[in-house]
Amino acid sequence: MTMTAAAPFRIRPVICLFGDSITQQGFGVNGRNGWASLLASAYARRADVVNRGFSGYNTVHALELLPRVFGPLESTATPTDTGSNEDGDDDNDDKNSMLFCTVFFGANDAALPGEGQHVPMQQYGDNIGKIVDRIRARCGGGGGATFPIILLTPPPVDEKAWAAWREIETSDRENMVAREYGATMKQVAARHDCHAVDTWELLQGDSADRSRYLSDGLHLNESGNQLVYQGLMNLLQTKYPELAPMEDGEGKWGKAGIPLEEKLWQELMVKS
Repeated sequence: MTMTAAAPFRIRPVICLFGDSITQQGFGVNGRNGWASLLASAYARRADVVNRGFSGYNTVHALELLPRVFGPLESTATPTDTGSNEDGDDDNDDKNSMLFCTVFFGANDAALPGEGQHVPMQQYGDNIGKIVDRIRARCGGGGGATFPIILLTPPPVDEKAWAAWREIETSDRENMVAREYGATMKQVAARHDCHAVDTWELLQGDSADRSRYLSDGLHLNESGNQLVYQGLMNLLQTKYPELAPMEDGEGKWGKAGIPLEEKLWQELMVKS
């Protein structure tokens, strides 16, 4: 049997999710839907969602990870740059670009002083700013200083539920501290021309029953994941409509957004 050479694999544009365990668990845990899996579903045939979540990490760890996740600073290629496509066309900037990146750190930084994961609030804000700057520096052809980075604030905490899950007497997290770290995140977003999703507000952080959105007092359950996903999609549709999934024109011939790739099945039907 004669083997024929396979055509090179064409890479779709990438959406990179960079964060801690709330991102790592974004594709779901124990059978529940996660915000990342919902995002991947929305971008099916449009872009590949890449999960770069690291459980337990804070922004100090994130800064150390940047070269591994986004490539070395001196490189001007996007993380998905693979060379020429099978047609020999030089259109890889379109095919292999990164659409946007999310940065979702803070739940661990906001651990109380004395805890191993704690990062002081001022340093946390400085670190988020450095993360944004360095991602943009590494994106090169993906947009540089204008490359879209969406920041997500730490979600609320239910101290009693978290302490019970950890089997500790007193929680090492506090809900109002998480809110303050979120406010710092939003200040960084304003200074660095980013947009932020306030997950603390989305998950009703000032409500006594906020735990209905949390699986263990800190991480998201299915309802919490759904709200974070919807908050992210609302921001995309409002602030970056050109990057949201195209919804009109059968998802391919609409006025704005990322269209479905390749022909629709109706276009493949042989006309008699």
